[in-house]
This record gives sequence, C-alpha cells and structure tokens, in this order.
Amino acid sequence: MTLLNQPSVGAGSQDSHIPDPWPAPLAKEPLEAEVTIPGSKSLSNRYLILAALGTSPVSLVGMLRSRDTRLMLDALRALGVSCIEDPFEGTTVQVNPPVDGRFHGVVDVFCGLAGTVMRFVPGLALFADGPVRFDGDAQAYARPMEPLLDGLVQLGAQVSFDGQPGRLPFTVTPPAELAGSDGARPVVSIDASSSSQFVSGLLLIGSKLPSGLELRHVGESLPSMPHIRMTMEDIRQAGGSVSMPEPGVWVVEPHALAMPLEVVVEPDLSNAAPFLGAALIAGGSVSVPNWPAHTTQPGGLLPFMLANMGATVTLDDRPFNSTEDMALFPNGYSGLLTVSAGGAFAGFGVVRHVGCRRDCSEYRSVGYVGFLRHGIAWHRSFARPRNGPFGCVGH
Repeated sequence: MTLLNQPSVGAGSQDSHIPDPWPAPLAKEPLEAEVTIPGSKSLSNRYLILAALGTSPVSLVGMLRSRDTRLMLDALRALGVSCIEDPFEGTTVQVNPPVDGRFHGVVDVFCGLAGTVMRFVPGLALFADGPVRFDGDAQAYARPMEPLLDGLVQLGAQVSFDGQPGRLPFTVTPPAELAGSDGARPVVSIDASSSSQFVSGLLLIGSKLPSGLELRHVGESLPSMPHIRMTMEDIRQAGGSVSMPEPGVWVVEPHALAMPLEVVVEPDLSNAAPFLGAALIAGGSVSVPNWPAHTTQPGGLLPFMLANMGATVTLDDRPFNSTEDMALFPNGYSGLLTVSAGGAFAGFGVVRHVGCRRDCSEYRSVGYVGFLRHGIAWHRSFARPRNGPFGCVGH
C-alpha cells in the first residue's frame, strides 16, 4: 500500500516553558520510503493457539517476534506443543500439536503481561492431563480474569487462586469428563464487558469440546467487536464453524481443527499509522509492502481514514474511496492523533469521534500543542477529556 501527499508548509510556535529533550527528526524534503511492518500480534497469538488445538503441523510465516509472542510460545511448549523456530528466518515457526490431542498437566505457565496468553491459554488446560498453574508479572495481578475462569468452571474445570479471587496467580484443573460428553451442547454465560478477549478465549476452544459451545454475553456492552470478528474468521480459517445468531450469542460447532500447512501472518496494520501519516506531514510517498486486500484487522480501516484526511492512497495501484467510523478502529486513534497534531502546523486536521476510553496519555501529549478543542480541556501543562462523549477535531 502506498500513501502519497503533496509537501505541506505550515508555521508553528514554540513554548519556551515546555522542554524538548528529544530532537525529533526533520524532513527537509518530501519522503520516498518503504517501511516493512512486523506481523500482527493479535493474529500471531490466535494462530498459535489454533495450531496447538489442531490435528496437523502448521508453519506460521511472518510471525511477530515480541515478548507477548515469546510468552505464548513458552506457554505452548510447557503444555507439550512443539514449536520449532526457523534458525535462518526468525519470523517462521512450525507448530506441531500433541499427537493424542492432550496437553501436559502439572506444569506452570508464565503469562507476563500478555493479555492473549493469560486469557487464551487457560482454556487449553481443559484438555490437559493434570492441573496447570498460571502466573504473571506483578502488574498482571490487577487485570481481571474472572469472566474467563467463570466460563471454564461452567465447562467443568476447577479453579483455585493463590491470592485474590478472579486474578492471577491461579490453577486450572481439568474435569474428569468434558462438558458436552453427554451429547448436549454446553451453554456458557459470562459478562465480557471488560474485555473481548474473554469471548475470544472461549470461542477458540469451542471446536474441541465434544458437543461444541454456545457462549452468551450477559453484560451491557462488548468493548471490541472487531477483535471478536477476527477470532471468528480465524476459527473458520482453521476449519471450524462459528456463528453469531444474535448479538451477544455465539455458537461453535464441534469440529477437528486443521489450519493450512502454511499460514502467512499479516503485518500489524495499526502500527502503520505513524509511518503512512508521515507522508501527510512531510509530503511525498510512503509504502507498506504486503498490505492485505482483505483483512479482519481493525487497522484495515487506516487507508480510508488517511484518504479522508486528504491523502492519496493506493493498493496495488488501485485507489481507496470510502468513509469509515473511527469507533471500528480502536487501536489506531493514537497514531492518527499524532498525525493530526503535526497537521496543526501543516494545515490540516480531521480526526473525529475517536471513541477511546483508555488511558488518555495521547490526549495529554498532543494537548501541549494546544490545538484540540472539541472534547478536550486544554491547559498549559496537560489536557483532559471534557464531560460527555469522547471526541476531538484537529485544527
């Protein structure tokens, strides 16, 4: 994918009261660059789980190498999954699931701070031959786990806690007989309002249950439907059958999983925002190779967002033409805020309806330039959201 833009000229102001400890690079001429984006973490760790649950070896190509994926590989190895890393190509990993489909028990799994590890791997303990203990970084003890663990208990597992109930560290003991062994599809009800990963973690194991799974969300809202749709599509790619017959209800059919022999991990499209956005600020052209024509990543909306900000965006020489809702792109708002902040000096700024309820450090950062006026109360040293709906417009 390529983003083109005419060089922009703008004037800014410097506040002597705000130190600048980092000399930011300055583009003295229009850009002409190609940036290779690492693989998607969300896809990498979902593929690893599905490969471990499958019936045949899978080679993952272009997998992200990070602490989170390292923790996932270590977790799967502890459970008896063979994960062979290519010594010549570090982003290629061959995953060989257990021959008998049973994972090792009486083992420890360290989750670090990786949400996909602490919320996707415990479900595999249902199919282990003994208890599996999960622990993580001290900061991870504050992260909620109860909805997922409640779901596993409804499927017959026993869960015991070393400390605070519903938090790491904990031990999952598999049932003597899996739920659904009597031919009746188990119905699991959880409140996943705090994280869509609770839904994904249970959907990923549904195919391996004897009678599948019906999962019901009983909370008020789901925080990230795009990532749930990603999980559903990944399950289908692995040969499974999953549907959402009504909002907040998912049905997974029992089915042996078998991913293709080779799966190429897409680039993490959300992380392309600052690089593609640089062409809007400095002018010129920035290209990202291997951009997928179709994707379940929320970052797939990035080209449309940039086009609406005035960029010329092409995919294999085909233009993008669309208007999309920023609420569907929850992980990309920070990059576009940065681009829009630069646009304050280059003469543009069109980030609207961010819809973010996470830590607002990005707002505080861009607040220093004093250009966010809608939804932000700006002060000399900080910015904070006003009461009411979140949202901002760069000027």
